Amino acid sequence: MLHSLAASGPPAGNAGDRLALRSIAMMDILMLALGFVFFALAIGYTYACERL
Repeated sequence: MLHSLAASGPPAGNAGDRLALRSIAMMDILMLALGFVFFALAIGYTYACERL
């Protein structure tokens, strides 16, 4: 009984879970991109201040 229940696949309500995981992955990518942008701006600011 348990094996046949597990073999039937995930319940139909898992679409929301997949959407939530995709949203979390997108947030991770966004945070990494913002971190890289902040790092690049900090380097640019350092070079600009060094010229003064």
